[in-house]
Amino acid sequence: MSLDQQSVFPSASLENSNLIHQLEQDRAIFIGAKYQSYYQKQFEKITLKKQYAGFNIAAFFLGVIWLFYRKMYRYGFMAIALILVIGVVETLLGIEGSGSTIGLSVAFGMFGNTLYKHYVDKQIAKIRQLGNGDFSTELENRGGTNFVAGLILLLIVLGLIVLAIIAS
Repeated sequence: MSLDQQSVFPSASLENSNLIHQLEQDRAIFIGAKYQSYYQKQFEKITLKKQYAGFNIAAFFLGVIWLFYRKMYRYGFMAIALILVIGVVETLLGIEGSGSTIGLSVAFGMFGNTLYKHYVDKQIAKIRQLGNGDFSTELENRGGTNFVAGLILLLIVLGLIVLAIIAS
């Protein structure tokens, strides 16, 4: 290895280390208090070869509600569409039971952290590209949680359950 190559690697490594540290700080601001107590450890487990990062209990039990609570609205609407399609297919085929619901819950639990990491990193990159205003404030505004959205969806789900019970 030449002297030039030896001097390039440490600076590249240092730059990479700085970028990783900055991303960690950005994630902490975007996610909020739960980052250091939960998500940081889970995100560290996720690599290109290993996409599973522990089981997310909230995502398992709350599913779509968890997606809306975590401000992943696009994924939430996609999940609702998938649930509706599965419901229609099950009805057309005369399939009774809750196997698909359990399967979706398990998928949410297993891959919720991976999906959330992907979402967080994508949002941080978008905010960086826009470069509008105060970066930290923008991270806080777009990140965090939306309790109201989660609560509204929970109330809708509970309302639908009550209607189903009354109708049967």
